[in-house]
Amino acid sequence: MKANGHPLRSVSLATSPGRASPHLGTLAAPNFPRCLAIALMSVFLAACAGTTTEVTRPPAITGPGNESQPLPVEGELLDLEEIERLTEVAISDSLLLARHERERLISEQSGASTLVAIDSRLAWLAGDMETWASLLETLAKDNSEAVDFVLQERIKQAALAEEWIPAAQLLFEYISRKPRTRHRAALSDRLFAYLLRADQAALQAERARTSNAAWQQWLDMQIAYRQGSRDFTVWRDEVNSLPEQPVAPRHLAKVSGSPAIQSIALLLPLSSSLAGASEAVIGGAMSQLYRLFPDPNRRPAIVAIDSDQYDDAASAYQGAIDSGADMVIGPLTKTGVTSLSRLPNRAIPIIALNQIEDLSSHNPQQWLSFSLSPEDEARQIADIAFGQSCREAIAVGMDNPRGRRLFDAFKARWGEHGGRLQGALLVDDPADTNQAMGKLLGSGSSDNRIRAIESAFDLPLDARGRGRSDFGCIFMLAPDPDVARTWRPLLIFHMTGDIPVFATSAINDGLKDPRNRDLNGVLFLEAPAMLPPGNSDRLGRLRALGKDALTLAQHWEQIETTEQWVLRGETGFLRRRPDGSIERALELATFDGAEVQPLRLR
Repeated sequence: MKANGHPLRSVSLATSPGRASPHLGTLAAPNFPRCLAIALMSVFLAACAGTTTEVTRPPAITGPGNESQPLPVEGELLDLEEIERLTEVAISDSLLLARHERERLISEQSGASTLVAIDSRLAWLAGDMETWASLLETLAKDNSEAVDFVLQERIKQAALAEEWIPAAQLLFEYISRKPRTRHRAALSDRLFAYLLRADQAALQAERARTSNAAWQQWLDMQIAYRQGSRDFTVWRDEVNSLPEQPVAPRHLAKVSGSPAIQSIALLLPLSSSLAGASEAVIGGAMSQLYRLFPDPNRRPAIVAIDSDQYDDAASAYQGAIDSGADMVIGPLTKTGVTSLSRLPNRAIPIIALNQIEDLSSHNPQQWLSFSLSPEDEARQIADIAFGQSCREAIAVGMDNPRGRRLFDAFKARWGEHGGRLQGALLVDDPADTNQAMGKLLGSGSSDNRIRAIESAFDLPLDARGRGRSDFGCIFMLAPDPDVARTWRPLLIFHMTGDIPVFATSAINDGLKDPRNRDLNGVLFLEAPAMLPPGNSDRLGRLRALGKDALTLAQHWEQIETTEQWVLRGETGFLRRRPDGSIERALELATFDGAEVQPLRLR
């Protein structure tokens, strides 16, 4: 209930016995003589002036929820266990509960530095990057014991945002602080991986800018590595004589020393409906073979074996061994790959061109599974969006087995980061997409309210409905360009035109199509082979798959040495997982005037 636009408040008036309380509406101030009021005020002020009390409070800063705590203290150790505990509370339960728990720590006299670290983490999870950066700066400036924590937080954010040079530089600083750590080799592998993700122009610009000799050596190593094994060997021989040298990633020790594979069998279906895809893979492998081995005397032999001519994948694999092959690339089908994954013993290594889902009976020895997995893309696009400070999201996908796998992969990674999914739509019937999307985005209910008012008052309203405002980005997990070109205009129609939209490579078929203008501005992942200046088509990714598979074959010993990044490939940046699968990280791109353009976020 309101009066004059303000909530009514209860008023208690002290009254003398037998005297009625005045009515609220006629309540008036007592009529004190003006001179008496002034005199009383003078006496009061004089009394206050004679009894001044000084209140001293410790300096404080403000956290993400307007919490205050003392400034960090030099030499104060962080309670890392408590920081991670409250982070988990924020991710699994809510930020509100985590902040409540943080308030309890004040009463328990927890260290000020720990409170600041917690507040920085909560600010980051809330997407308040300004507060996050400010709190970390305060923490590093006032407490040297917290510098390692601050560096790790900044490294994590830079990597998620795909700011590879800053991420590498921060990690270099972290490693420099720990020259004797037992994790130095693993950290060096990781630093090399960050530099591997940087584009050539950024790498060269950083090399020209820096005057730090040790950092220059890291940049020179990366530049030499990209120029080929001969240049890298020259760099390694020169740098070995320097007192300060970078610890080269473990797999690079075998760049020039490992023998090349001499004979490779391509185990592919050449007689079935997959013949076109198989021929694209073969074409890519052959072109990479001639690029890697221009000297015919050093060039490995390649034989194509039609897996369709064998009873099963195991028989085809034995046929490859009988042909004298040192390695098999293939099979291409999920059934064939699953069958070979269960072989108890393998005479020669296998680079399978599909993934397996059941790892319960999988033997990872002599094994790589390398595929164009859309699940990897779903996880990576979640990483990028979170790195760009999106915390609340809407997702749209397809309600079919592939679509649900894609959505589940995205949802799991988004939840791991602490992202909140405010709504999701899995499209079953395309005919109902518009109505379902309006309901998801809240625009339909807003329009209904406007129409109801117009009907009630018989007056047209100059108003437009508004959609919901509780999300900062949209994940458009479309299965192909045609569906994406349908969904994107619908998203704009439902008043989300200014909301960032993220997608996978499925929205790009490699063709120059004027209809791609409908996808202008959508941020999506793409294989390097499908980006300008190269020419691409529908089979471009499969040719790139063949190229990278051939390169992986020649780097087999390196791959088995480390689980860090091993290849800057045509299908993306490739890393071996412990189960023998290859994880891909793609480039970010967008459509601009119907043309695909590589994209750098910062």
